[in-house]
Amino acid sequence: MCPRLKYGMLGLLTKELKLTVSFPIRQIALAIFIFGCILIIIVGCEEKPVAVINGDRITETEFVGKLKKRAGKHVLQEMIDRQIIQDAFAKAGLQLSEEDIAGRIQEVQSSAPSPQAFQDYLAARGVTLEDLREDLELQMKVVMLATKDVVVTEEQLEQFYEDNKPRYDKPLRVKMSEILTPGKQQAEQALEALKQEGVSFADVAAQFSVSPATREYGGQRPVTPIAQLFPMELREPVSGAQEGELIGPIETQQGWYVLQIEQRLPAETATLESAREQVTKEFKRSREVPPDELLRQLRQEAVVKIVAPEFSEMSELYAGPQELPEFGGEQSPPIIPPETQPPAPPPAEQGE
Repeated sequence: MCPRLKYGMLGLLTKELKLTVSFPIRQIALAIFIFGCILIIIVGCEEKPVAVINGDRITETEFVGKLKKRAGKHVLQEMIDRQIIQDAFAKAGLQLSEEDIAGRIQEVQSSAPSPQAFQDYLAARGVTLEDLREDLELQMKVVMLATKDVVVTEEQLEQFYEDNKPRYDKPLRVKMSEILTPGKQQAEQALEALKQEGVSFADVAAQFSVSPATREYGGQRPVTPIAQLFPMELREPVSGAQEGELIGPIETQQGWYVLQIEQRLPAETATLESAREQVTKEFKRSREVPPDELLRQLRQEAVVKIVAPEFSEMSELYAGPQELPEFGGEQSPPIIPPETQPPAPPPAEQGE
């Protein structure tokens, strides 16, 4: 029992309690008061552990203290910088729509081999979709802040487009599924299995494929330009294949491939008008304030006070105005991100 829990203390509490209510209400009130005090004392003595090793506890206080000592500076700096960016974005009068954020999330999701691959990637890193959304939103705001003062003329835009025209053309692309095996015999067996009625490509891939990028996702690859397919040995047979066609086995340095062509997307030649939005964004990015310089400027302009003594050396990062309003006699607590780029989705097995 907790050493603070003494019967003498209960007696003292009883003696000092002055009640003006009549009996038996007085006894009931006294019992409730004493019981509440006992609960408070017991709870205070029994701190919840985060782990117990051979009977020894690691308390939450010890755990949080260690985290704070080892990673507190990094986490605090990230939180401060994130808030600085949010405040600067609002102060600049910039706006970012939910539609734009959703579109960016969709871009990241579509770059994964499959929806399940995307979810597995997030789970493996302890990141939720909401965490990713926040990071992407912050990244977009940083870009908008870095490019807000860039002036774009039609002449500049036309020249930039002409200089980078191949970038906006879309080459012949293909969406396909793969089975990778270490030997030709397994590839032939997989191909025969795929020809059986009612058999799905995903089931055969789960049985035969050793591809670390696609095996768990039914063998699916993302849409990829044929000229960028990897291994390179796949490019020629794929370029002549039709939608729905099974091809293989194909020998490569990585092993033997069996492929199914799901969709062929024709090449598209862009014009300035059809690619204007992308061209404008990339032109602005080519003249943006470098991220490190932008963050330095925003830190200097922000009003930040590091209150916790153990993080006082961080004040050098935020050497801007230091006068803060008082709240209840204390300075308001400090108000980004060390990484404005979101975690990349699982890489598809394709060439550069």
